[in-house]
Amino acid sequence: MDDQEFDALIDKIQNKIFTEAKNAFGDKGFERWRNPKHCGVMEDAVSHARMKGSCGDTMEMYIAVNDDRIEQVSYVTDGCSSSSIAGSFTSELAEGKTFEEVLDMTGADVLNEIGTFPEAEEHCAHLAVSTLQEAVNSFLVDQVKGEKQSI
Repeated sequence: MDDQEFDALIDKIQNKIFTEAKNAFGDKGFERWRNPKHCGVMEDAVSHARMKGSCGDTMEMYIAVNDDRIEQVSYVTDGCSSSSIAGSFTSELAEGKTFEEVLDMTGADVLNEIGTFPEAEEHCAHLAVSTLQEAVNSFLVDQVKGEKQSI
């Protein structure tokens, strides 16, 4: 096989993968898979949570807070593309929200925002939201503890 044949084979494989991903995640999910947003450790986070899903994926969420609102969110996952897409959309949906609004979020909210998502992977959206909510809960608990200590 020469270089030209090899390149053609690689292009064919990549096109097949991209077509399958677009079918599974829709246009919005596919674009986010190719260009993740909010991905990475937030060094100056005020709270962080890590949870392991039933599938074995681990999701981490980091939050920054300003005036009782989520100012910034980032995520890290060791999971599949579904976990990454769910973490990215969850982060995006949470920014600018109050604590109460975030605590009222559901995996269904994330799935609605994405639009198309494999049913067998929907647990990833629930894991992302649960992890974010745990980060918010941890922040709120720390705030209460801090208030009690200063009295």
